Amino acid sequence: MAIEFGIFDHIEMHTDRGAENLYEERIASLKRAEQGGFYAFHLAEHHGHGLSICPSPPVFLTALARETTRLKLIPTVVCLPLHDPVRIFEELAMLDVLSHGRLEIGVGKGITAFEHLQFGHPPEEASARSQEILEMLLTGWETGIISSEGSTFYDFVELQLPFKPIQHPYPPIWSAGNVETAGRGGHNFIFPGPISDEMRARYDELRAASREQPGHHNPHVAEPRIAQCTAVVIAPTDDEAEAIARRAWGTYMAAMMRARGNVPPHLQESVPELDTPFAREMLTGDPFEKGLIFAGSVERVRDYYVAEAARGVANYFMLMTPIGDMTTEELDYTLDAFSSEVIPAVREMETAGAPL
Repeated sequence: MAIEFGIFDHIEMHTDRGAENLYEERIASLKRAEQGGFYAFHLAEHHGHGLSICPSPPVFLTALARETTRLKLIPTVVCLPLHDPVRIFEELAMLDVLSHGRLEIGVGKGITAFEHLQFGHPPEEASARSQEILEMLLTGWETGIISSEGSTFYDFVELQLPFKPIQHPYPPIWSAGNVETAGRGGHNFIFPGPISDEMRARYDELRAASREQPGHHNPHVAEPRIAQCTAVVIAPTDDEAEAIARRAWGTYMAAMMRARGNVPPHLQESVPELDTPFAREMLTGDPFEKGLIFAGSVERVRDYYVAEAARGVANYFMLMTPIGDMTTEELDYTLDAFSSEVIPAVREMETAGAPL
């Protein structure tokens, strides 16, 4: 499978220029990215704080669908417990049609406790609700009928979708962070930072064991995407890029810290404690040392991705960009440089038959 490249974004609000301008600028940047060879755009979902001004990813992705022609559109992730099952089923099916079959779907329970409280259920129910909605959604996509039969949390009259989505049995499914969940579900997998040989081997083992078992969600995906997600900044010099990255990462971390806990940011009196070991591991310490961010001149970034591609562990590289208060100009410099230098270098290595 050829290596592909994607972009992951929250669409953060760190400007006083307004949401309208930010939406338009991001769509323009993503049109450039499509022309430059990027495979997909992944959009996060958050509610009630400046970490994201796209609380309804299908709305933004539909707008993007009408301005692009090839770019895959991937909500990453749909926080399933925050949605009415019927509504999200209908919205995603519409997006699949309006994008001419370019939808892929990231799924999860969400990482923010107060968001679950905003939607009227305790965070402790999130995992069970997520699993129920996912099964409803996939069965509904296959059959055209979504039903709450057997559900613990939902009770509604079944709905028959009055049109057919483009993709069958359903779009490819992605999940992030947890190799056990991804492997057992056969999902395309996203991990923040470098993927180790051991993690890839564990994913492959779990996916192989699950192929003929109930709960395997991607039987129609012959080769899964294994995505390594890294924040990336490219600038004319290494020093300039690192300065931008450290500034922007600080702003991003401030927003991420406010996204934890049980209290919405506008009601918080102090920054919440990090609530899980994974959050503490990812959100503390130097992001450069942890491999969460890579910054430099285009030559430095090119050499890094050629080496990572040659390692043969990931077959998909996801750039988390922009982060924090990166400007549109800083974003476009990064994307244009990556498109013109990094992607062709990886493609050249593949063509030459280097081990992948």
